[in-house]
Amino acid sequence: MTLPMGLLVEGVEPYANKCDPKPELEHIEELFLNKEDAQHTTKCLRRCLMDQFELFRVDGRQVKTEKLVGFMQLLYPDRIEDLNEIADNCNERNIELDIDEKCEIAHSFGMCMLKQMQAHEFEIPQIEQ
Repeated sequence: MTLPMGLLVEGVEPYANKCDPKPELEHIEELFLNKEDAQHTTKCLRRCLMDQFELFRVDGRQVKTEKLVGFMQLLYPDRIEDLNEIADNCNERNIELDIDEKCEIAHSFGMCMLKQMQAHEFEIPQIEQ
């Protein structure tokens, strides 16, 4: 499955405009390309989007697994158990890494989810640039 970058950017721009620091187009693209070595503004964009969708628990260090899986089950309706396990593992990993900075927490969680989903052979959409 391929998704056009332009369509993704268009969909996220209204949310990205509410973020601080305000991301540029390159940051939005970097987010969708899942760059491991993302710029700090890109990491903060991920955090901002996750905050807007109220994905963090009160402590701000862990993601609400049930809420995240609720969004993701639209794409992967037959993989809910795997998604729950992966999200829980990534929450535990972030606690073990003892990351304090909010943008780094979001980026670390996102990269963990991606890697574990790939390891569990999820079909990850490719981005068409």
